[in-house]
Amino acid sequence: MNTTLSARPAALPAIQLLAMMFVSFFLISGSAHAEMLVSPIRLLLTQPGETANFILRNPSNGPRTYRLEWIEQEQGRHGVGSRIQEGAAAPHPQASPHLRVTPRQITVEPNSNQTVRVSFRPDGELPPGEYRSHLLFRVVPEVSEPISRQEISGGEGSGVTLQLDMQLSISVPVVVRHQLDGTPAVRIAEITPLPASANEANARLMVLLRHTGNASSFGRVTVDLQKAENAPVERIGQLDNISIFPDVGERELTVVLRERSFPSGSMIRVAYEGSAEYRGTLWHEQIMRVR
Repeated sequence: MNTTLSARPAALPAIQLLAMMFVSFFLISGSAHAEMLVSPIRLLLTQPGETANFILRNPSNGPRTYRLEWIEQEQGRHGVGSRIQEGAAAPHPQASPHLRVTPRQITVEPNSNQTVRVSFRPDGELPPGEYRSHLLFRVVPEVSEPISRQEISGGEGSGVTLQLDMQLSISVPVVVRHQLDGTPAVRIAEITPLPASANEANARLMVLLRHTGNASSFGRVTVDLQKAENAPVERIGQLDNISIFPDVGERELTVVLRERSFPSGSMIRVAYEGSAEYRGTLWHEQIMRVR
């Protein structure tokens, strides 16, 4: 999450500050914030001429206006997306030249929805492969209800009050998979137990996934526990919406578990399972016994 502050004038003696928060969907799932819901959190197009929709839901009491633009992001080993500056080389083929989005600016009224359409329009002879770009919903702060507002006094006798308006812009990956068959291979390369501590109430697992292939994966990491041979299997941890892109190759995750510790002899299963177009795919699983 990148947060920058910029000042804009307001009625004196107050000074209006705007906080722009850029959120990548590599880090979050379901929705960007309780004040603006976007669905889906990832869009996949495979056929020329295909069109798909984003739905924006505004449950707040004020309107929000967004300008739509394409940006490029690079995924890091931990899933954090960093924006690639315009004109700089991207490590992946870009989808944006082959995509059309309408409208380019939308206003979502309070307690209402708006639809944004994205169409796959390949230019010329597009080589087979996977392409991606991020669609940025950039908030227009001058005409948008802030998600929160806070006033900060400049100190006794200063005559200055800072008013902090928080606004949220959202970027969502759009993937084009053109004439590309087959499923990527993903394996669980490492599992490292991280015990509970004074700072961490529950145990955790560090999971390293390694990816090969020309297409990205998409799915969830699950952790199941069986405390004894005849005991029921319990889901004790899960991370949803986990993508690994071909140009990244691996992804390191930390799964927070429901338990603080486990009885000796317990069995723990860690799996990476497919979602969306990969539903029903089990890429890899590992089973460990607690000693």
